[in-house]
Amino acid sequence: MSRRVGFVLGISGLVVLVALGGATRSPAASRSASLPPPSLRPSPAWLSVTTGSSNVSRLAPSVWAITARSNLAALAPFNNFDNLRHLSRSAVYLWATTSGRGRPDATFKRAEWPLRLSDFRIDRAWEGQPASNVQQRLRWVAVHGWHLDVRVYYATQHPSKQQLRAAQQELNRLLLPGLG
Repeated sequence: MSRRVGFVLGISGLVVLVALGGATRSPAASRSASLPPPSLRPSPAWLSVTTGSSNVSRLAPSVWAITARSNLAALAPFNNFDNLRHLSRSAVYLWATTSGRGRPDATFKRAEWPLRLSDFRIDRAWEGQPASNVQQRLRWVAVHGWHLDVRVYYATQHPSKQQLRAAQQELNRLLLPGLG
């Protein structure tokens, strides 16, 4: 079995487990608590996976994407920070999470859509950082009634212009929850 096929089967299994985990709530509770994840318009240059809508409190509705020519071991969701150890030096990893509905506030600042990478906070060191070479770019935003947590990772503290451009192109393909 090829690595990609095994990876896809593994991700499919995780998605089934997530769906089954949410099935323990009543349908009424599920409808009221379920949030859709952000999504991404397809691109042959990127691979992505999503939780789908989630009503499991410990599992935020998310989408993860990695540049297609990367080490796919870094795209195993649900263990993001540890997986970043496998990030190829030339890779770009994007993670976007729906954090709820609402207006801008002290945490989720008003933002224009699409998001601009140049507006993200750059973290060269942070709690839980899996390796000193991993850079995190982070933005908590309120846009069109949604609160989103969007992060971009590089396996270098000095991403190239090509990596920065690739990240912005993927941010341009990011869709608000419920629009994918």
